[in-house]
Amino acid sequence: MYRDPAKKFPESPGVYLMKDRDNKVIYVGKAASLRDRVSQYFREQESPKTRILVRNIHDIEYIVTENEVEALVLESNLIKEHRPRYNVKLRDDKAYPYIKITNEDFPRICIVRRREHDGAQYFGPYPNSKAVREMIKIASGLGIRRCRKKIPCPSCLNYHIKQCAAPCLAEMTREKYAEIVRNVAVFLKGKRIQLIRSLTNEMERLANIQEYETAARIRDQINVLEELSAKQRVDMSGRKEQDIIAYAVSNSTGSVQIFHVSEGKLIGRDTLTLKSEGSDENEVLSSIIKQYYQDVVPPEEIIVPSSPDDISMTLWLSEKGSRLKTPRTATEKGLLNLAQENAGMLLHQKMLAEGKDKDEAVQELQKALSLPVMPSIIEAFDISNISGTDATGSLAVFENGKPDKKNYRRFRIKTVKGADDFAMMKEVVGRTYRRRRDERKRMPDLVLMDGGKGQLNAAISAISDLGLKLNTAALAKEFEYIFLPERDLPVILQKGTPARLLLQRIRDEAHRFALGYHRKLREKRHIGSALDSISGIGEKKKMALLQYFGSVEKLKDAGLEEIRKVKSLTIRDAERVHGYFHEHEKLVK
Repeated sequence: MYRDPAKKFPESPGVYLMKDRDNKVIYVGKAASLRDRVSQYFREQESPKTRILVRNIHDIEYIVTENEVEALVLESNLIKEHRPRYNVKLRDDKAYPYIKITNEDFPRICIVRRREHDGAQYFGPYPNSKAVREMIKIASGLGIRRCRKKIPCPSCLNYHIKQCAAPCLAEMTREKYAEIVRNVAVFLKGKRIQLIRSLTNEMERLANIQEYETAARIRDQINVLEELSAKQRVDMSGRKEQDIIAYAVSNSTGSVQIFHVSEGKLIGRDTLTLKSEGSDENEVLSSIIKQYYQDVVPPEEIIVPSSPDDISMTLWLSEKGSRLKTPRTATEKGLLNLAQENAGMLLHQKMLAEGKDKDEAVQELQKALSLPVMPSIIEAFDISNISGTDATGSLAVFENGKPDKKNYRRFRIKTVKGADDFAMMKEVVGRTYRRRRDERKRMPDLVLMDGGKGQLNAAISAISDLGLKLNTAALAKEFEYIFLPERDLPVILQKGTPARLLLQRIRDEAHRFALGYHRKLREKRHIGSALDSISGIGEKKKMALLQYFGSVEKLKDAGLEEIRKVKSLTIRDAERVHGYFHEHEKLVK
């Protein structure tokens, strides 16, 4: 390519697309002046990334726009389309759910995984599906419909249990239903105080004209909203909607945290990853903002570590009713620090999972714990029980810093009665290494317990009774202290270090595995005892019911048609199960 291809470019705002020899787009950028901006690439460069980029350019195309803001929007669209190698690429770590209010005459509410340009209203993304279901349940209580039925049609059960205003009936006008949809949108935007105030005024108006039944229904809605607001875990001063953005980058990989704050409350977060290919800090932050808010409506304020030097982006956000700012109050600074800490930890965990930091973590761990050998194989134990019932244990195995799931094991506690975690730990550790010893299999380089001194001493006792000597340690969850044999004071590793993150990940895996087994046994026992008295329902059908409904409570609430959907059950079986719970409820009443 010749020295400076931009000499013939216009001095207009626009977007440029750099291509390689295969005619593949490798970089997309925007400019207030195409000629000036592209010419900068062909001068002496300090940035290694830019030098590599220029060496790979074979052709450059450009698109002229009316202004810089239009160029910014086009740049974002083209990056999304071409995914160029040398641009910062932002990606969701998982498909977070959104709540959608459809674009229909009588809109309905539903859960989706993608935003589309279909005229619908989207809210979120939310951190998990459970939170979304809870929000939709509350929104349904405000009157919005969930069904896919074509209107008009007969009313369904949701209307009778006050989970829908029934726009399918003639008495519900479009104007009345539109007001319900507006209330739901206000609620989903997090403006609960505003909605509660509005509903309170409506309740008082209805009471004054003696519409007591409708006023009582609105009173119930207000109570639910007030209860939900009281459940918020983090409370801060102020009433603005804000996003807090922080990120951490190592080499070309990065982790992004976006905290969502509404009405002074932390309501959720987004976790994303990025590929930066050596981009500088200003470009990384600009790319995060442009790509994330391309499809997401930004809040009133976006708090960032430093303001990017990009006037067009400021104007673009302003047109969307939003602005960038750096933290000013102690609360904002605290939130940004928390988001940055989370981003750093998640980046380390990601690198550990990919094996990029495993050698450093294992070496660091050997040094920190003064181990005689490199802890290539680490085995972690955890106990899960509630008041001693359905007690279980688990063994998670990591080899060279990565999970070895084929060697995971889970245990039912056999010899211990009541809630004695130490005795349970001794039983599980003893059973594991007795068998390992008898079969002459390799022992681990480090045995890790979830807990403190008590769990550590119980494990040491079990190992000693077998005539074995193994390196042992315990990781206490509250302060992340590491307890070692014959040492009074715990080892404390610095936050965010590869060794500490590796230990936490191993401990959390053992906990997850034990808790999952414990829940399975508990649910099996509960549903078994509840169904034992129903004729014709044996073990196979009990398990089918458990797998389908997940809990006895959900089964109790299920209608006959829903129970009929369970495989292995006949129509008569479904009728028996449904009749058992409903007849039982009548007797109780």
